[in-house]
Amino acid sequence: MSGPIVGKRRLRAELRRLRRERELTQDLVAAEMEWSLSKLIRIENGTVAISVSDLRSLLAYYRLHDTQLVDDLLELARAAKRRMWWDEYRAVLPGPLLSYVGFEAEAVFVGTFEPMQFPELMQTRRYSSATTAEHKAGDHEQRVEFRLRRQSELFEREAPSRFQALIDESVLRRLPLHDDEAVLVDQIEHAVEFAQRPYADVRIVPFNAGYHIGWEGAFTVLEFGADDGMLHKGGQLLEEPELITTHTEGLRALARMALPHEASIDLMRQVAAELKRG
Repeated sequence: MSGPIVGKRRLRAELRRLRRERELTQDLVAAEMEWSLSKLIRIENGTVAISVSDLRSLLAYYRLHDTQLVDDLLELARAAKRRMWWDEYRAVLPGPLLSYVGFEAEAVFVGTFEPMQFPELMQTRRYSSATTAEHKAGDHEQRVEFRLRRQSELFEREAPSRFQALIDESVLRRLPLHDDEAVLVDQIEHAVEFAQRPYADVRIVPFNAGYHIGWEGAFTVLEFGADDGMLHKGGQLLEEPELITTHTEGLRALARMALPHEASIDLMRQVAAELKRG
């Protein structure tokens, strides 16, 4: 059984499939269920969770006789109601970010390209603080804690997610704070340690790599299992299969352009040493 966030996604997909297989319109189903049309639309879009009692009634209306599937869908509806750790931050952080982190938390693989900064999942406290400094004091602290919590939840569990970070070489030389090289040196040294963890694949995309998909900006590919993934780009969660395939293949192409593992670590150490010498 999938986790509550991916499970909620599966549930809404199943409900859309069942309605379409029966060749029913949303208007007709809403009228027969004595629901508003907007309620059904929001349930099928995943904007709101469906209650277990409403789901039972809807599955009965669809005449779904597969008892195992009925039980699975009811369990998905129950799981979607569970409170998760990121719910603690709803008063401070935007909903789209929390939705993304919900999916990230259930991914078996997270692959990202970053052209401007070290990925949030491998930032130190000081670097994270520097890159969220534009937010007001209370929000700033909670954003930093949120990033660190994401790291611990994803990597300190029994079966940590596999993580691939492809980082543009310019990131190694971009100061997060004006004239404060110590923050960057600390972050690079942490990245060297992080790159040697068993679940991590951290590589540097050199200046001379040429044109690649990353010229369009940062992006992250999430994988949940065979043929099941999502794309996060421009602050949006995208599920279009063609986009996911394009960026998954683009990530692999970037990995081929990037320096090998040991060469990436050597370059990071070299840059840190240069910064220390000033």
